[in-house]
This record gives sequence, C-alpha cells and structure tokens, in this order.
Amino acid sequence: MKLTALVTLGLLLALPVAHAAKVYQWKDANGNVVFSDQPPPGQKTEQREIKSNVIQTSGGNFATREAIRKNPVTLWSNSCGDTCDSARALLTKRGVPYSMRNPQASNGEMEELKRIAGDTVVPVLQVGGSTLKGFEENSWSNALDAAGYGKTADPTLKDQAAKKP
Repeated sequence: MKLTALVTLGLLLALPVAHAAKVYQWKDANGNVVFSDQPPPGQKTEQREIKSNVIQTSGGNFATREAIRKNPVTLWSNSCGDTCDSARALLTKRGVPYSMRNPQASNGEMEELKRIAGDTVVPVLQVGGSTLKGFEENSWSNALDAAGYGKTADPTLKDQAAKKP
C-alpha cells in the first residue's frame, strides 16, 4: 500500500513536466493498484492519458459569470435622448455585459419588442426573465442586484461594450 502511495506521489510530482503523459494502471500479485509510465510485461493493463488541468479565469469573477449565464441582459434602445443615454450609462458604470437591440432597425425587431414589452417605447431592460419598461435607475439597479451583477464594473472583464445578439 505504501508502494502504491509512493508511486502515485511520484507520478503527481512528475505531471508538470510530463504533460499529456501516458499512464498505465494494473494490479500487482498482492492486489495493489500500480500506476506507471511503462506497462508491465505480460500483464493486462489499462492505459490512461493524463492531461493538464485548466481553470477558466477569463470573463469575470465567478459571481459575474454566473449572473451572465443565468440572467443575460438585453437593452432595447435607440437614439431616444437622455433617457436611453442614462440607461446605457448605468449598465456601463456597473460593468454589465449586455446585448443591444434597436427596435427601429427592422420590423422584426419592432415586433419582437412589442411581444416582449407590450409596446415599442424604449428603453426596455431584460434581465433574465424580467422585463422593465422605461428607465428608472432604482428599479433597474434592484433587478441587476437580484440577478447577481456587481454594483461596480468587474475589473477582470476586458470588454464591457454592448454586443449584438
């Protein structure tokens, strides 16, 4: 048993050097599981390929990535003046990644906004399954808070610009 632990420890220490190394596993005569980079002669083996682990760190902290995944944000806006400018400024200040939709761009966009909001007055904010009509900073902030977005921009997000779906 100690031998198995030592072999396993040795392999783990060698992993940073041996990326994607082939590892063989078998049971010895005493029934102990053995791992090695060389197959034992004349024994049935199981070959495993060990790859390096990668942790996803781009795209914001965990809370931000979860908010984006669970409650994506869409801003329906056009050049409606101060109201639409204030709506975009709030999302930018908080660093909320969002998709921008312009109902004036096409009849299809206009019909989609009517279906979602009941009319074509902008701005409209969609946060996950919630739809907020008209810009009201407190209600929009509350919806973003409830969805898990931070109150300030996440410095780990590189691109805060609005994107088209």
